[in-house]
Amino acid sequence: MDRDRACVIHGAHDLRVEDVERQPVGTNEVEVAVAVGGICGSDLSYFLKGAVGDFRVREPMVLGHEVVGIVAKTGDGVDPRMVGRRVAINPSRPCGRCVLCQARRDNICRDGSFLGSAAPFPHVQGGFRERLVIQASQLVPIPRRLSFETAVFAEPLAVAIHALHRAGDPRDRVVIVIGAGPIGALLTLVARHRGCASATVADLRDEPLQTARLVGATRTVNTSTGDEGLEPGDMVFEASGTPGGLGTALRSVSRGGTVVQVGLLPGIPVPVPGSLIATTELTLQGSFRFTGAEFQEAVTLLADGLDVAPLLTARIALNSALEAFTLASDRAASLKVQLIVGGR
Repeated sequence: MDRDRACVIHGAHDLRVEDVERQPVGTNEVEVAVAVGGICGSDLSYFLKGAVGDFRVREPMVLGHEVVGIVAKTGDGVDPRMVGRRVAINPSRPCGRCVLCQARRDNICRDGSFLGSAAPFPHVQGGFRERLVIQASQLVPIPRRLSFETAVFAEPLAVAIHALHRAGDPRDRVVIVIGAGPIGALLTLVARHRGCASATVADLRDEPLQTARLVGATRTVNTSTGDEGLEPGDMVFEASGTPGGLGTALRSVSRGGTVVQVGLLPGIPVPVPGSLIATTELTLQGSFRFTGAEFQEAVTLLADGLDVAPLLTARIALNSALEAFTLASDRAASLKVQLIVGGR
């Protein structure tokens, strides 16, 4: 069987570019020649810790779920005219049958799968490989005017869109974002695009806050010495994935306001100020991934010209994946790093 070059995680700090067997194309499936992949925070967590929350790497796993490319082959049940189509890949594959899927909450389907995830065993292999076989239903065509390097932002942008949907309409509201990583920056960008009154972004470092200003933050606050500089917000998004960030979010929301937990917290109990939640009648919402409709919405926004260019730090060839992950791990030097996968 033919083989592909792929970016494979074996454990913490054990990342290898190696040959893996090419996947067979089954009924209702397509083979995509992957062009570009975006390195996500969960990919970095697998690289640095060998785990994401409670999901630990127990076998070699191809990383990557932010991928775009060109349809190279179709299986039975798929229109062969799909070959040559430029596509973004929705990494989520919900069951489509359960109560949650029927209620259009397919992002929290119990029986779904997600590219590059160690949650189940065997793991779901990811998309940082030259050829990826996927269900045709997971493809979203992208227009010629949309470059691959922009289109690959669809997945993290969909995460931001879902979080905003969880909070409600941001129009004329005061928004605070805790954590100025890629998701925090995209939350800021979309909130501003949708007409929020102001968007304050907080982080422990100055470098990502500079990018936050480029995507529309009206104010930035370095909270390395405390969060006293944050004024109350109607909607507060915790995008740092840290217990300290959640505490800051809960202290920074207006009475009767909403806090949305977007970042994945460590898989341990995290203390919260319960009395504050009660006495201010704040709403604490969880936000996990995105629905299929939100992924399509992200592609449409990008095709319509939403400017994500300030987030892109570097594009590095797949064979130099270790260099790419090392750079992406340095928050002072990078925000979003992409792997150029197409070609050897």
